[in-house]
Order: sequence, then C-alpha cells, then structure tokens
Amino acid sequence: MPAVATPQTPRAAEEASEAPEPRLFEPGGLTLEDVVLEAWSDLVARGRAECPVCGGAMTGAGGCGSCGAELT
Repeated sequence: MPAVATPQTPRAAEEASEAPEPRLFEPGGLTLEDVVLEAWSDLVARGRAECPVCGGAMTGAGGCGSCGAELT
C-alpha cells in the first residue's frame, strides 16, 4: 500500500498531544515519608493529628480512633 502525504494531522496524533496520560507516581508531590513525619510532628507538638491512613483523629496515647493505625 503506498503512503500518501496529507496536510492534516491525523486524529490520533491530535488526541495524544492534548493531555498526557496521568502517571501513578508524579515527581514533586508529597511522599509517604512526608505524610508520616507530619503526623508524627503533630502528635509530638499537639498530642493529636490526622491519621495518614484514613484521615480520622489520631492521638499519641491510643493511635487512630477510626482504623486503629499507630505510629511507633
């Protein structure tokens, strides 16, 4: 089959250039370490923090009241 040059961009090339596919791991975001250290700092400073697992209330004495996660 011979190739034919056309002045229009194929539709597939237009769609691909519009928006890239989202990646699972985007550089520059918060890491798991950042989230855990922030919760740990809040526990030390205030005695309570947002649970990094479920978002519930976490206390230094009993861990998360919602899911039972603990930072040890």
